[in-house]
Amino acid sequence: MDNTRMVHIRLPKSIVTQMEQLLKLLGVSRNEFIVQAVAEKVAREIRLRGLRETRGILGSEDAPEWAEVPGAGWVRKVRGEDGEPPAWAT
Repeated sequence: MDNTRMVHIRLPKSIVTQMEQLLKLLGVSRNEFIVQAVAEKVAREIRLRGLRETRGILGSEDAPEWAEVPGAGWVRKVRGEDGEPPAWAT
């Protein structure tokens, strides 16, 4: 069973010209490029929706250490001396 579907779209000529020039440099097909671009946009929109829906879900009692240290300082503290984030227990 085929896992694809044909979709017809219209793009402004200027975008198509820019895309074609870029595709030559990248060495990828138009279809591959458009599929990747749409997939990235869909993933970004899903992440943003999740962030918007969970905004403010934690109160100060849920993470008291966040109130004690300014944002950048807290990030440095969590990352440690080597600048890498800790291996979180899952």
